[in-house]
Amino acid sequence: MVTSRNLKDLLEARPFRPFEICLSDGSRHEVPHPEFAWVIGGRVFVGTPATPVAGQEDFKVQQLSLLHITRVEEFSSHSDPK
Repeated sequence: MVTSRNLKDLLEARPFRPFEICLSDGSRHEVPHPEFAWVIGGRVFVGTPATPVAGQEDFKVQQLSLLHITRVEEFSSHSDPK
């Protein structure tokens, strides 16, 4: 079981290593930088990088329940996030 402490430890690790959160519905959420995820209570908020569109930046935040996280996978040093 993935706990809020597990996720906070990954986010606070130095050097930071990008990781992916895998959910019970099969979805995967990349965390490329520690500023893209926040752990609050029983939830994790994961932001997606901004994409410039017609001069404006688009930013989305996904709210994930800790209960639905099946695993967390760190990216190996030989590969980049998808």
